[in-house]
Amino acid sequence: MKIVKTIFFAGAILLSIASCDNLDGLNLDEKAYTTVLPGALMTSAQVNYANFLTNASVNSNNFRGYVQYWTATTYTDEVNYNQERRNLGNSHAVLLYRDVLQDLVNAQNKIKEKEALGSVATAVKKNNIAILEVQIVMAYQTLVDLFGNVSYSEALDTKAHPYPKYDDAKTIYFDLATRLNAAIADMDSTKDSFGNADLIYKGNVGKWKILANSVKLKLGLHLSDVEPAKAKSIIESAYSSGVMTNESDTALFQYFSSNTDMNPLYSTLVNESQTVPTEYFVNELNAKEDPRRDIFFNPESKKEGSYKGAPYAKQVSYNDFSNVGPRLKEKNNPGVIFDYTETCFLLADAANRGFNVGGTAEEYYKKGILASMQFWGIADADAQTYINRADVKFATAAGTAKEKIAYQLWIAYYNRGFEAWTEYRRLDFPLLQAPSTAVDAAQGKVPVRNIYSLFDKTLNKENYEAAATAIGGDLMTTKIFWDKF
Repeated sequence: MKIVKTIFFAGAILLSIASCDNLDGLNLDEKAYTTVLPGALMTSAQVNYANFLTNASVNSNNFRGYVQYWTATTYTDEVNYNQERRNLGNSHAVLLYRDVLQDLVNAQNKIKEKEALGSVATAVKKNNIAILEVQIVMAYQTLVDLFGNVSYSEALDTKAHPYPKYDDAKTIYFDLATRLNAAIADMDSTKDSFGNADLIYKGNVGKWKILANSVKLKLGLHLSDVEPAKAKSIIESAYSSGVMTNESDTALFQYFSSNTDMNPLYSTLVNESQTVPTEYFVNELNAKEDPRRDIFFNPESKKEGSYKGAPYAKQVSYNDFSNVGPRLKEKNNPGVIFDYTETCFLLADAANRGFNVGGTAEEYYKKGILASMQFWGIADADAQTYINRADVKFATAAGTAKEKIAYQLWIAYYNRGFEAWTEYRRLDFPLLQAPSTAVDAAQGKVPVRNIYSLFDKTLNKENYEAAATAIGGDLMTTKIFWDKF
């Protein structure tokens, strides 16, 4: 028995000695991937970008309040423009840089490093890089439209630039247009791309090219008041190359019914009961008997047979007012990245400015309204009745051509808070009024910018101060460069 114990003990010691040389291996899963695949990185970035645009959390998306679609009934700090309370600048910047751009750029670098063997593989590689590039451009444009000057040329490289400088916003825009041109030129619609890793178009390169041109159209229009010659070149080039022409081109992000993959609006609109349509928005739609009301608002929440909106930014009782429509409360309701309706109104704006985009402002105005009706499932007859109203028809509706386009775009952008806020700032219509209870920093105005993050001020102080000075002050009243009027 003593001999057996000795042999066992010696064996155990020998085993432990041998294992010491490979202790690190105990922590490795030999069946798992050792590096993240580019497609997986892009998928993650798409999820995070879609959530940024879609959610309505007071911590990260108050844009539907800024354009007065919705208001809060209980906690009203955010609809009173208190951007500091939630450090919204940090929420936006961290998500867009870390969770979107970093993944997209890493995915792009991994693809560039891998050798492509043969002409087909080379074409697929170029497609993948170009598709990632379009999304990178969209994320950077979003950052500029939020803050103005942002980190760009030195961004995302923490080793070389731990304290990145902030680049001039207009200069960034010019470079984004150049990058879009290159990406569009590199796309080959006859070859494959990411496939199912692409949650927006399932690897359809032709659709990505159309989206890229539509993004280019919007970028050009943002320059139209400050660089009209440059804007004309960008806009007409985008149109000639091919922008969205029907609803099938719309870039949607599909959510699902599971709690991990559901539309983030569910948490705000169903799990919390404090978000309702505003009095201003509801009254505007009621006045024109807009058929989208039964989708935008909950028919079961009518008050005395009519939809009733709440006063903006006031503490009121949730049950005293109509609430948001059932479609927007569905877990699997898709989020919109860019749509055909938006494209029509952008083309209406372009035509109204005299750019050659193949149609008149009136034609695209009408197409925009009808596209919105189709998207929300309105019957053709009801849509036509609406567009024939004297207060809707382009020839007879109130206001200038620019104001008519901006007004109907504002309605059509419902549930797309960030883009609605962006176009409201650019087109200066409708004439929204800040509440009397707004924070002092708003200076009695609807915000036209998001202030920088608290972390910008503390962790990158020198570059932050230079950027704040360059744009005219880190204020929510400081206009983005394209917001000229």
